[in-house]
Amino acid sequence: MSLVSLVKIRSESNIKKGIAVALDLIQYEWSKNIRNIVIKPNLCYYWDCTTGQTTDPKFVAALIDLIHERIARTVNISIVESDASAMKCKYAFKMLGYEKLAADYKVKLVNLSQDSYETVQVTAGKQSFTLMIPKTIQTADLKINVPKIKYTMENIKLTCALKNIYGCNPYPKKYRYHSRLGEAIVAINKAMKFDLHIIDGYI
Repeated sequence: MSLVSLVKIRSESNIKKGIAVALDLIQYEWSKNIRNIVIKPNLCYYWDCTTGQTTDPKFVAALIDLIHERIARTVNISIVESDASAMKCKYAFKMLGYEKLAADYKVKLVNLSQDSYETVQVTAGKQSFTLMIPKTIQTADLKINVPKIKYTMENIKLTCALKNIYGCNPYPKKYRYHSRLGEAIVAINKAMKFDLHIIDGYI
């Protein structure tokens, strides 16, 4: 059974402390053997984080600071996203502040749509999916999902964190899955199992 904690953050200066408290509440233990970490924010479009649609880079920066404290400053961190039908990853990284974040913290930005991958067959419900699993996801020692909490699509119920993993699918024409979106979200989460889901609810 998954453990869940909820922590109120009152200001930007308390984001790192809030994340740390949330993880302490579920008694999360950081392994010192971790070398490669993937962080998946929600960069679904070119909307600034002030709209409440995308993950705030300040939230991810606070998480990176915490990782440096709890593991090591030498750990390899990759911030990942993929192209979508109406969004190019390289522009989202630049426009939403992640290019600057990567330069400041010396972390990698990875467009999963340009990554090498392996193909797997996954079943969810009565639906079968052929999915591409990017190498960066496969080789990570720790995978952290950092979605923005929101409700934007009428045809799905609240997934809170699971739908953001949908963005790890490197196939750009993701709209092709929309007719069976619920099953697609389940399938992608079965194929790419993340270790932590830390939700940015700060607006």
